[in-house]
Amino acid sequence: MARTSHRVVIRGPHRGADARLLLVAVAALGCGHREKAVSDTATSGSRAPSPYVSEIPAWPAETSAFATDRTGRLPAALRSKVPSCGSSTPVVARDSIGPLYPGQPLPIVLGVCRDALRFWHWDDGSYLPALAVRLGDAIVVADLAGMTADDVVSRVIAIDGARTAEGVGPGSSLADLQRAYGAPTWRRNQCTVDAAFDSRPGLVARIAVASAGGAASCAEVRRYGDGPDFSRFPRGSRVEWIAAELGAAG
Repeated sequence: MARTSHRVVIRGPHRGADARLLLVAVAALGCGHREKAVSDTATSGSRAPSPYVSEIPAWPAETSAFATDRTGRLPAALRSKVPSCGSSTPVVARDSIGPLYPGQPLPIVLGVCRDALRFWHWDDGSYLPALAVRLGDAIVVADLAGMTADDVVSRVIAIDGARTAEGVGPGSSLADLQRAYGAPTWRRNQCTVDAAFDSRPGLVARIAVASAGGAASCAEVRRYGDGPDFSRFPRGSRVEWIAAELGAAG
């Protein structure tokens, strides 16, 4: 509390009396008050947990009725069963296609696309467990390392309708592929030939080798996939599909 002193001098004539000087000291008391601090107790909202499916459904036991053909194409009967998982057609990136990405845990994939078609993807002599969904105008396949909650997506493939930012997708010419990404790094297997690129690590294109008899045989496919470009491929060869792949490097 603060104390303030004032000196007041009063002058005035008084009859029959000497002028006297009156000194009056006036003390003024000031009082103060303390304000109570107000604290902000607003709490931030918690982030919603990622979708997660704890129980992994079984894959079909019958591979012949629930598998792609030798080229990796979905038969019409399976294609008609692929459910929608979004209305927007995604861009194929080197690390993802829409909500799906290499390394994604299987329970998260099923949480995002709960009704995804479970089927077997025939790839270079083996049946791989896989999931298929429609994203806008695209059909996207996720190849899996296994069928348990501990397994992850190994590769996400645009088999129809989706393209990269450079406009490359299923059906693109090999000339367009090279213009977009430059010289390929080859990966040849028993019945397939793939191209990866130093300019886009993680991006992989499966090459459909043209043949006079329709689909090229494994022996025909093995003749290609070397050199600094695509010039040795038969005329009419094209991109079969394009994918983001776990561990792929140009």
